[in-house]
Amino acid sequence: MRSHLIQNVPVVAICNISETFYDFLSRAPEATLRADLIHGEQYRCDRTLMWLGDPKLVFATYPIPHAEDFCRRYGYPGTQYIAPSTPSPFLSLDIMREPRLLAQLVKYAGAERSVQLIPYATTPQFFQLVDHLQTDYNLTVLLPESPSRDDLWLRDYIDTKAGFRLLVSRWLPNADQLLPEGVVCPDRQQAAAVAHWFSLNRQDCLVKADRGEDSIGHFVIRPGDFASVIAIHEALKPNPFLGDEWITVEQLLPSSALLSPSLELFVPRHGSGEPTITYLCGQHFLEFAGAHGIWVSRELYETAWYPTLAESGLQIAARLQEMGYVGHFDIDTIVDDKGRLFIVEINARRTGGTHVHEFAHYFLGPDYLDNFVLLGNDSIDSGHIVEYNELMQVIGDLLYPMPGQNRGVVITVTSALEAHEFGCIAIAESTEQASALHHTLAERIRNAAG
Repeated sequence: MRSHLIQNVPVVAICNISETFYDFLSRAPEATLRADLIHGEQYRCDRTLMWLGDPKLVFATYPIPHAEDFCRRYGYPGTQYIAPSTPSPFLSLDIMREPRLLAQLVKYAGAERSVQLIPYATTPQFFQLVDHLQTDYNLTVLLPESPSRDDLWLRDYIDTKAGFRLLVSRWLPNADQLLPEGVVCPDRQQAAAVAHWFSLNRQDCLVKADRGEDSIGHFVIRPGDFASVIAIHEALKPNPFLGDEWITVEQLLPSSALLSPSLELFVPRHGSGEPTITYLCGQHFLEFAGAHGIWVSRELYETAWYPTLAESGLQIAARLQEMGYVGHFDIDTIVDDKGRLFIVEINARRTGGTHVHEFAHYFLGPDYLDNFVLLGNDSIDSGHIVEYNELMQVIGDLLYPMPGQNRGVVITVTSALEAHEFGCIAIAESTEQASALHHTLAERIRNAAG
């Protein structure tokens, strides 16, 4: 799991999630919505405790109430974390602004004054921090999960819907079978015309913002929803997330099973090794939680569509490596009701399930899929519970490992308790057991609230 890192050089993880998406999320018109969206990204920094095994220094945005318990319980004695006193959406800049944070990082670099810096995503602000550490503190900063500054454009480009479609359609010989029918449009007016064309052909379609994450700003249009191009355009005009940029309109694929697998790969620097598959996950609908969880199971590797996904992923990774990409990326897909696999986008960064895989690899072992299924959810309603100690009183006996059982819950997010949310991973020996464990957890929370 840490094979791309240099042994005996200190590892520092910087969870700059909100920094990565700030410009896009700032399009939200209401201040309250903007703050909620940005805070939602910042709360996910807790998961960084699970990155990269042990030891490491973690920079998170907010204090992590469960950090000490987690490190003690699951064997991370060398993992430390620190958070800014006055956090902003830009964690890289927060580190530069606060002498206390800089001092901790420099101290962690040790006598050799060398450090390996691992971000959630490589950003311009992250490179500002790198420059500051190199120029003002004379540190040797290694970036094993980041492209060079000259190649940062590629990370940003492949992460867009338009860039993804252009490059992947050239790289994959069977792209016509793997990409949903779709058109990249320069503005809302043309997007409306294309969406109307889909409706005339009695096909559902999806209008997608070029940048962003978690489907924010997407707009579904079904035949009969609108009578004309003008009506569709009027519906799209108020959507602030579409922005003054390319808009992709593509066929909305029928998937009654809601099967949406994601394949993550790691791309080392060109000449340092071949790209590899890190893990495969699917979305699992948690009816009792009203959300999708990350589902990691051997079952996914045994499907008829997996060989095609694996081959396509490695082809894309090889071409990205040739162009200068370095780091993690995942490929989001949909399997339709006929069992056909479609590739819909690329996320050029560490992804929503990276922490699940890296924790399982470290704590349960490299062959964890032989024995376990993992089901993660970062946004579970905590009811009236806003304190970590109270959460432990309610669900403490469900923590992994439960007495006499090879299953249980691992807490992943607690800084969000102030917003009445927390996150966890359910570990069990089957998908059914993992779902049942999540259901028991939700019942506990509901009963405690009553």
